[in-house]
Amino acid sequence: MASRKKKLQGLVAATITPMTEHGLDQVVIHVGALSLKESQELARHAAEIGADGIAVIAPFFLKPWDKDVLINFLKEVAAAAPALPFYYYHIPALTGVKIRAEELLDGIQEKIPTFQGLKFSDTDLLDFGQCVDQNRERQFAFLFGVDEQLLSALVMGATGAVGSTYNYLGKKTNQMLEAFERKDFSSALNHQFCIQRFINFVLKLGFGVSQTKAIMTLVSGIPMGPPRPPLQRASREFIDEAKARLESLDFLSSTYLKDRNLESCS
Repeated sequence: MASRKKKLQGLVAATITPMTEHGLDQVVIHVGALSLKESQELARHAAEIGADGIAVIAPFFLKPWDKDVLINFLKEVAAAAPALPFYYYHIPALTGVKIRAEELLDGIQEKIPTFQGLKFSDTDLLDFGQCVDQNRERQFAFLFGVDEQLLSALVMGATGAVGSTYNYLGKKTNQMLEAFERKDFSSALNHQFCIQRFINFVLKLGFGVSQTKAIMTLVSGIPMGPPRPPLQRASREFIDEAKARLESLDFLSSTYLKDRNLESCS
C-alpha cells in the first residue's frame, strides 16, 4: 500500500511541481497527430531524446470507426519507437472517437507489445471500471484524467492521475490521496467536494485551456503566455472571479480577504 501511495502521489505531484532538484522523474511525451507520418516522426524523436514513454490520442479528423482500425493506427505509431512504453490517451469528448476503452484493451498487447496503459479522460466510470476489472492480471497503468471525479476513479482502481488542475489544486488533491490511503473516506470525500466547488464555479464562468493558463499564471507567478488562436485570452473578469474563489476556498494565501474562513475547505 505504501508503494501504491508513493506512486499515486508522484503521478499527481508531477503536474504540481514538475521540477525537483534532480529534474523530472519520468517524461511521457504525447506524439498523437492527425497524420500517421507525423506521429511516427514524433515517436522516433521522443526515443532519440530519452523519453520514458509515449502517448497517443486517436486521430480525430478522419476518425477510426472501430477498434481494429484504431489499434492498427496505434500499432504503426508504437512501432516507430519499439523500445518505449506506449500509452493510449482516451479523451472522446475532444476527439469524437467513441470507441470504448474497455473494447480497445481487449487483446491490445498482442498487437502492441509495448502497450503499458491508458490515460482515461472521460466521465464514463462504467467503461473505466471495466478496463480495470478485465485487466487485473496485467500490470497496466490506469491514469485518470477527470480531476473532479478522481476519488471515484481511485475506488475503481485507478493507479494514478494526470490533470490540469493539479498545477494549482495539487495540495488539496494530495490531501485527498493521503486520506484515501489511510481509509479516511469521509475526509477524502470532503477534499474531493472542495475541489469540485472550484471546478464547478469556473465551469459556469466558461472554463478551458485559456482559463487554465491564466489560473496557472495567477497561482505560480510564472507567465504562461497567451493561448494560440483560435483560442482567446481569459477575460479580466474571469481572472478576478477565479482568484476570489481560490482565496475563499483557501487555495491561495490572502492578505486582503475580510473573512479567511468563507467557504473554507481546510
